[in-house]
Amino acid sequence: MDTAQRLTLAGAAALAVAWLAWPSPDRPETLAAPPAQPTVWETWDAEPVDWPGVVDGRAWTPLRVLDEDSALGTDEAGSLLYVELDEAGDAAVTVVAEPGGVPGVVAAAATDERLAWIASVPDEQGRVVSQLWTAPRGADGRPGEAAVLTADTGDVIASGSAYDLQFAAEGLHWLSTARGEALVTEHRSIPVGGGEVAVTGHLGAWQAAAWPWLASAGSDSLGGAQLVRTDTGAGVKVFSGAEELTLCSATWCRLIVTADDGARTDLIRPDGTDRVTVAEGFTSAVSPDVGLIDRFEPLVERGAGAGDAAVVTLFDLEAGEAYLVASSAGQTGADARSVWWSTGTADLLVWHVLDLTDLA
Repeated sequence: MDTAQRLTLAGAAALAVAWLAWPSPDRPETLAAPPAQPTVWETWDAEPVDWPGVVDGRAWTPLRVLDEDSALGTDEAGSLLYVELDEAGDAAVTVVAEPGGVPGVVAAAATDERLAWIASVPDEQGRVVSQLWTAPRGADGRPGEAAVLTADTGDVIASGSAYDLQFAAEGLHWLSTARGEALVTEHRSIPVGGGEVAVTGHLGAWQAAAWPWLASAGSDSLGGAQLVRTDTGAGVKVFSGAEELTLCSATWCRLIVTADDGARTDLIRPDGTDRVTVAEGFTSAVSPDVGLIDRFEPLVERGAGAGDAAVVTLFDLEAGEAYLVASSAGQTGADARSVWWSTGTADLLVWHVLDLTDLA
């Protein structure tokens, strides 16, 4: 070994000894992991009701939850299904309506005594035509014989809202688009027992909210919105920023500002009070209806890939905090008082349903 190599080894050994002997600086303790997001299940000591996603060979999607053991849903053919769940968790299905084409059943409503639905199918010219149907419910809740209530439905507006079709004021109510050069939304209604369809036109684009309200929609909702009562014509103006898309229900409005890195979503009362940010980035609302049961906003965050699982949260407007519902969900949906999400695929598909009234 030459002199240079010996000097190098000696220097390295000296540095090693010095490093070992040198008093070590105070090192910060290991950073604690951020606290886990609170969950709905721990906070409310709740658990969802699980429904098989395939019943009697039919894959189905919830449309409206009637109670903890019965629901309305649709299949890929657009048929309306009445699904029942027994105490063992097994389900049975009754086919309520088979329109014979898609989209099929686009809206449904229910009371304890009656079901109603709108079925839409293409005619021979390819134009979609609709009919409003109804059926009584027996003492066990099951649907009886169906009958057409009216074919005078107009060009039905179906936005996925729980209020696309609703029972109210002894009638059934829905919206349609008037045919003409000007954009006019028609509020249509008919007595539950049948009769003449009443039509009231509203200039512009509107969507249904809980009776008796309508809310402005589309480009009419950029930089503000309007609410109008269909029974009296009285209205409310909702003010927002010029870049804020404003979508309202009867008691809350959703303000959305988009950017390259996602969007910010705030909720606000129609009178401008109680504004709160509920989502940022690529998180969006599960339901077109805002502030379910006047308290909760279900939210979903999806990954970049088409097959990525979604994270479902529930923002509690009373507490001002979001709670984790599911960290790996597939499809999501909601009606006026329930939110649902799926896990699994094909024959292993399961729908998980949370009744929000259990938390309020």
